[in-house]
Amino acid sequence: MQTFDVAVVGGGPAGSATARLLAQRGCRVALIERTRFTLPRVGESLPPAVQPLLVQLGVWQDFLALQPLPSYGTRSLWGSAEPEIHSHLTSRWGCGWHVDRLAFDRMLAQAAQKAGAVFRCGTPVGRCSLEAEGWTVELREHCKNDSARRFSKLRASVLIDATGRGCHLARSLAAQPLLFDHLVGIAMRFDHDHISDEGYVMVETVPEGWWYSAPLPSGDLMLMLMTDSDLCRRAELASRSAWMAGLRRTRASHARVKGAPSMRKPAVFCAISQRLRRADSKLPWLAVGDASLAVDPISGSGVIRGLRSARAGAETALALLNGGESDPIEEYESGRDRDCTEFLYERALYYGLERRWRESDFWARRVAAGARVAMF
Repeated sequence: MQTFDVAVVGGGPAGSATARLLAQRGCRVALIERTRFTLPRVGESLPPAVQPLLVQLGVWQDFLALQPLPSYGTRSLWGSAEPEIHSHLTSRWGCGWHVDRLAFDRMLAQAAQKAGAVFRCGTPVGRCSLEAEGWTVELREHCKNDSARRFSKLRASVLIDATGRGCHLARSLAAQPLLFDHLVGIAMRFDHDHISDEGYVMVETVPEGWWYSAPLPSGDLMLMLMTDSDLCRRAELASRSAWMAGLRRTRASHARVKGAPSMRKPAVFCAISQRLRRADSKLPWLAVGDASLAVDPISGSGVIRGLRSARAGAETALALLNGGESDPIEEYESGRDRDCTEFLYERALYYGLERRWRESDFWARRVAAGARVAMF
């Protein structure tokens, strides 16, 4: 059985960044990813503030090698039928970026491996148990032909859950997410020859939620409706016909498609906002990224927060490994609580700007959530 200082479960941005940071500090790290980075991922627009974080991580040149598209700002039809332009050119980093999110995540995982982490992809994690020698982690590795699985184990002193909004590892350790909404994104890609010339994100509100669109480095356009899961089911918005009918009712979003053919049927992605609550503060494990705090995509800060929590998580893991009199887990969780409070006020501010649809279920829920935040 291989033995590690830290096992990081989940190869998204937060997990890979945590693994790289720990490996750079001399830790024996295992980075375990359930998939083989073959299925599409969303979250393709990165704000300008991602640049210093990637520079600090030492992957800026690797990022540029992905040939991301510059993002010069956002056109927002939010609170008004007329678009408002928010330019990134006023930021100290000049622009944001549109990326192939799957390639971005793969790049970060490979960067962790280059730093010395042992990277295992296509490897779901089974039961994790704490014993005298540390955590024993069961691995279910797919064989090359995916027709069977091979079971193995590893041992680690510290576990890190980076499994995203599912927080699967944390749930198995009796932690529970505190849900703030039931948001989902219903996405479709369009084949668009000239969309790469439109270097901006667009958001547009409608009674059932809001639409988001952004160009991809491939030249395609990603278009997504953000709404609540029950509203999605009720209106059958995951069906192609209902989704397209909703798009035709928009003004700017529909015009941006310009008759381009869609490439796939709509795909539904979980986009809930939540904060993980532990059942204890003593066991040597922690969560980073969306597994710890998942925020509404309207904030545009998901990857930023994930990379920042990776740095805080790496420092906490080092403190656990080195011992000491302080309580590193309590300090880490207090920091995430502050981040959560900041996000909830931020979310209330964003949704409070739209007053046209307040009688609809989606917006009435956001108004009520904002009122609860204002009480504190």
